[in-house]
Amino acid sequence: MRLTRLTLRQYGSFADASLRLDPAPGRINLVLAPNGAGKSVLRQAFGDLFFGIGGQTPMAFRHGYSGMQVLAEGIGPDGASFVLDRRKKVGAAALLGADGQPLPPASLTRLTGPADRALLDRLFALDTEKLRAGGQALLASGGALAEALLQAAGGMRQARDLRQALEGERDRLAPRRKSAQRPFYLALDRLAASRRLLKEKLVRPEAWLQRDEALAEATRRHEAAHQASRDAAAAIHRMERARRIRPLLARLDMAQAWLAAHPGAPHLPADLRDRLSAALRSAEQAAEALNGLQRRHADLLQQASALRPDAALLAAAEAIRALQETAGAAARAQKDLPGAEAALRAVEARVEEHLAALGLPGPTAGAAARLPAPLPLQQARRLAEAHARHAALLAELPGRIASQEAVLATALRELEQLPPLGAAEDLSVLLTAIMAEGDPVRLTTAAATRLAQARAKLDAEVARLPAPLRDPATLRALSLPGRAELERLSQARDAAVEAARRAEAECSRLEADGRQVMGERAALEGQGALPDEAALQRARARRDEGWHLVYRRAFMPGAADEAAERAFAGAEPLPLAYARAVAEADALADQRLLETARLARAAEMDRAIARHRAEAEITATAAEAARRAAAEGAARWEATIRPAGLGAGTRWPEVEALLAHRETVLEAALSVENAAAEVAQVEARQRAEAERLARAMRLEDAVGADLRALLDMAEARQRAARRDLTARADLTARRDAAARALEEARRDQQQAEERLGAWQAEWRGAWQALGHDAAPSAEDGLALLELYESLRGLVAQSGEARERLEAMRAEIAGFGTACLGLCQSLGVDAQVEDTFVAARALAQRLEREAQEQSRLRLLRQQAEQAAQQVAEAQQAAATAAAALRATLAEAGAATVAEADERLALAAERHRQEAEAAAAAQALAQEGDGLRLENLRAEAASYPAESLEAALAEARAEQQAMTQQISEAATEAARLRAERDALHADDGVAQAAQDQQAAMAQLGQTLEDALLAQVAASLLDAAMGQLQEAGDDALLRRIGAVFAALTEGAYPAVQSREDEKGLAHLVIRRRDFPEEDTAVEALSEGTRDQLFLALRLVAIEDQVAGGTTLPFLGDDVLQSFDDGRAAAAFRTLLDFSGTTQIILLSHHRHLAELAAATLPPGALHLQSLESALPLPA
Repeated sequence: MRLTRLTLRQYGSFADASLRLDPAPGRINLVLAPNGAGKSVLRQAFGDLFFGIGGQTPMAFRHGYSGMQVLAEGIGPDGASFVLDRRKKVGAAALLGADGQPLPPASLTRLTGPADRALLDRLFALDTEKLRAGGQALLASGGALAEALLQAAGGMRQARDLRQALEGERDRLAPRRKSAQRPFYLALDRLAASRRLLKEKLVRPEAWLQRDEALAEATRRHEAAHQASRDAAAAIHRMERARRIRPLLARLDMAQAWLAAHPGAPHLPADLRDRLSAALRSAEQAAEALNGLQRRHADLLQQASALRPDAALLAAAEAIRALQETAGAAARAQKDLPGAEAALRAVEARVEEHLAALGLPGPTAGAAARLPAPLPLQQARRLAEAHARHAALLAELPGRIASQEAVLATALRELEQLPPLGAAEDLSVLLTAIMAEGDPVRLTTAAATRLAQARAKLDAEVARLPAPLRDPATLRALSLPGRAELERLSQARDAAVEAARRAEAECSRLEADGRQVMGERAALEGQGALPDEAALQRARARRDEGWHLVYRRAFMPGAADEAAERAFAGAEPLPLAYARAVAEADALADQRLLETARLARAAEMDRAIARHRAEAEITATAAEAARRAAAEGAARWEATIRPAGLGAGTRWPEVEALLAHRETVLEAALSVENAAAEVAQVEARQRAEAERLARAMRLEDAVGADLRALLDMAEARQRAARRDLTARADLTARRDAAARALEEARRDQQQAEERLGAWQAEWRGAWQALGHDAAPSAEDGLALLELYESLRGLVAQSGEARERLEAMRAEIAGFGTACLGLCQSLGVDAQVEDTFVAARALAQRLEREAQEQSRLRLLRQQAEQAAQQVAEAQQAAATAAAALRATLAEAGAATVAEADERLALAAERHRQEAEAAAAAQALAQEGDGLRLENLRAEAASYPAESLEAALAEARAEQQAMTQQISEAATEAARLRAERDALHADDGVAQAAQDQQAAMAQLGQTLEDALLAQVAASLLDAAMGQLQEAGDDALLRRIGAVFAALTEGAYPAVQSREDEKGLAHLVIRRRDFPEEDTAVEALSEGTRDQLFLALRLVAIEDQVAGGTTLPFLGDDVLQSFDDGRAAAAFRTLLDFSGTTQIILLSHHRHLAELAAATLPPGALHLQSLESALPLPA
């Protein structure tokens, strides 16, 4: 897979950025990106493109999530183009194809191979930090081969961390040295503790009896101490009660003695003293208030008699105030009078000037009568203003007419130049019909995509079929029975095979049983020959035959048969032969009698053998029939499925799967045919549309042209036609508007000339009405009208100024007359020239007299109020004195001193009675309900001088008893708790359970530790295998890449084992070919180049396994000098045949170096910032 374009929209710092990439082998894609231009964003984009945008991606820091998109175009491993559209979505909508439809995950897997994000970050993406870390790791491991290979493949850290974690888990569980907090030793301690506890929990019978006796003794001591404590508490209570009641008895006796000594002490109300004090205080306060009010009343009367206001002056108060109000206006008039006179003279001078200019001689006083009426003046002004409008319109209309004539001529000329209508409308209808079903290019692409997808699906499905059936036509022509018939044949074949198998098994069983019985029969015969019934019958028959021969010889001499005798006895005499025959028959009979059990067992075995033989013959016949049936069933099954390319051993599920897959393949083939038909239909329709479009555009030489090109031409013509149509409409509107405007301008010119003639007649009449024989020009007329208007205003101003001057003089004279008259009426001497001063003096005197009259009125009101308050105070004093007398009478006294004495005696009586009652009540409470005489007797029984000592002694005894109670109770509770705990204690069972749990925990811990140890050992073994895998071929590949990266300075990479058998990388130097150079002896930059060589070889192996991700290098050449950087560019150029090379850098000189180093066309240069100029 190789990319041709990468587009980022609203992703990271990019709003909309696109990079073009060269997918061809022999190309290096170098992207220049200054610091901060977005290299890290671009690296993240590659991972998000292939493996999805994370839910909390940091790339939303500027534009948010909604519009985030990573779009890539490229060429797949099969050479077909692809589009990957990655969105920030959930589910299938996260990855779309070229048609905007979701792509299945398998599509992406076919592009990238078996890869994930971790593999991309670990192996295919390399930056400066990872390169330096790889070089440091080589240094840290001393060039260990296995670690170097793992580190280059991106897995060393994980493997080392995993091994350390496993060893750490092993040491955590069961370290070699004892540690109390580790699980193994915790379990061991728990086992030892549970064993100790089990031993401690066992209680013997004698120990149980001792515990019961100790508990009984502790209970007895507890009860005895309790009784002694109760006795001591009772004694303490009596003594404390005697101590409490002794002062109470004394208080009671003292109170009773006082009451007996003062029998005449009165009983008075408790609040009488307070009421007496209040009454006395009220009487004194009332008398004091009365005296103060009387003094104030007399003082007010004296102040009022001293005041004498002027009644005559106060009576003229309104006239004085009115005079004062007019004084201000009169003073202002007197002040403004000279200015008013000067203003009047100035206005009259201007009136004379205007009269002279208008040719109206005469005095100023008669100017108003010589002015014309306002209406003729207004009419003349209206006509003068109308003349300006008529003149302006007549001056503007010729230009308007000429302008509209020019616009009309231009519009007509441009309309004649436009092409005729008609062709564009037909083309528009045709384009609408063509585009009705959608964009032709999109339709073609979609149809081709569906065809490719259908073919890919068909190829994938066909590949799963047997080779003879991989042609859809063959598969479609395949003739097989129906599913039910095939299943029946399969079941029949399977049943026949199963029957033959069972028959064979039965034959084998019977044969084995027969062999077993015959073996037992042979073993039975091995114990000795068995006389069978036939042998006995033969022996008896020989015996009987000998008897007959002997009988004939003995009793029938003539009937003896010598030949028969010779045949019976042979050379032996007949009697001896007969005797032997009898002995043999008897011996057989005796032997059968002795071997009855063996004979019965032999007979049973013989019957069993005969039965087994019969059953074996029957079973063999049945087995042969079953084999024939199985062979026939298999032959029928094989003949049935042979057309499908299946062997005789194929079972029904395989056939059923084949039938189902056949339907799937046929459906896929039908989909391919439909898709191909759709493509052909789309292409045929588009060819027909292209011909129609070419004819419509009159392009005879364009027959067979591409529809898209014709559509572009048609759209261009449509745009031109639309522009022409718009221009025609605009020009028509301009022509019509210009014609209307021209007609209107000519009509306005005629009307303006007519209105100007009418105006001239009216103008002459207006000036005749104003008394002018000849009418002036419009401009002169306006000037004369302005003079008339100005004169009218000046005449009005002159009249107003004269009236104001006369009013001011009248106001001044009136004020002086009023002031002199008022002064004479009040007897005040005032001169005419001092009228304003006299008026102010009258006002000031009036103010003083008014203030004195107000003060007199206020003093009289206050005197009346004081008299009323004196009367009220006299009443209050009388009331207070009566209340005091009533209170003294209630106390039984005539004076206040006598009342105080009686009140003190009554208070003391009340106190002594309360003291006696309180003492009696306290005795009732403290005496525990005992009678008074009993309390007196008890108090007398405990002398005061020895009471405290006795009480202390009793308390000490009680405390001792309390201590004994506590000790006895504690002991009894402890013994009882121990007994109850022993009753309820499941300690033995719990200890046994803990022991078993500890043993289980110990076993589990050891098992987990052993598992961790085994896993770590397996990981070490795997790393050892990886070390062994670093064979000479791999090292030669690494050495070749390293030699290219170092310009031949290090031509070979080999491995050497140390004393522990661990292989280490060693480097051969060009200058010292016989010396081994260790990794730690290399410079930092050379170690980085060695790690880069290891990484490139690892990527090459990964690509060979089917992974087709591009190699993404971010500033990997930063630590290389120019020579090594140029060598790296050449090496990466060779490596671009393995996978696509994309390099990111912020060093501009690397681009210049690559351009100078690589062949022409080998460097494809891009920039993330267009402001940077790129080298040629």
